[in-house]
Amino acid sequence: MSSIEQTISDLKSLEAAGEAALNAALSRLSPAERDAYWASVRRCYNAPYNDAPAKARAALWPREGGPQLRAG
Repeated sequence: MSSIEQTISDLKSLEAAGEAALNAALSRLSPAERDAYWASVRRCYNAPYNDAPAKARAALWPREGGPQLRAG
C-alpha cells in the first residue's frame, strides 16, 4: 500500500470516528435542540470569514453646540 493510499485510509477512519463521536454527543439532545445545533453550525459556516464592515456610530452629542468647557 502506498503512503497516499494509507493516508486516505487513515482519513476515512478518522472521519468515521469523528462522526461517531459527534452523533454520540448529540444523541443526548432532543430533536429540537439538535436542529438548533445544526442551524448554528450552518450559520457559522455561511458567515463570511472577513470582519464585518464597521457601522457608523452616532455621536454622543452634536458637533455644533456640544458641551462647553469653561476655563478655570
